[in-house]
Amino acid sequence: MKLSLLLSLVLPVAIAWSTPGHAANPEHVTQLLETKQCEGCDLSNADLVGVDLREANLRGANLTGANLEAANLCNADLSETNLEKATLINANLFEANLSGVNLKQGQLANANLSFINLSRSDLNGANLSQANLGMANLSDGNLSYTDLRGANLIGANLSGVSWEAANLTDAHLDPASINEANGLATGETSAVEVTERDRARVR
Repeated sequence: MKLSLLLSLVLPVAIAWSTPGHAANPEHVTQLLETKQCEGCDLSNADLVGVDLREANLRGANLTGANLEAANLCNADLSETNLEKATLINANLFEANLSGVNLKQGQLANANLSFINLSRSDLNGANLSQANLGMANLSDGNLSYTDLRGANLIGANLSGVSWEAANLTDAHLDPASINEANGLATGETSAVEVTERDRARVR
């Protein structure tokens, strides 16, 4: 009797510990890979490393914790998506639409974010070190506590951006961008002239 009672208490706990975290809906993953159309899909924690998602429609999708390292998302629509803690290291998001996205604690080191639309997006705590944000639209976004070391921000729209505790060491910003930034003092970063190397990074 005592053994039965003990098992009834222990087994549910053991099962709970062995149950994996929430995974992506496999049908949604298949749909995305086959059609590149997955508006509002559940793709949380999906393994999408290196996939070709050019011009994909992912508007409003749940991509929390998804791994999109080195993925090609050029011209994709990811507006209003949840990308919290997602990995986008070395990803190509040239001219992608990420307006209004949640990118808190996202990993975007060395990503190509040139000409991207990140207006109204929350990047609190994200890693954007060495990322190319040339000509990006970051207006009214939250870049608090972001790591922007060595990032290229030449020509970016920084109007209304929140910068609290952002790390801008060796970041590239032109004077026009600095004047637009909300609460960003020139002394907080190394403002440099646009060089041929910087122009090349924007393209």
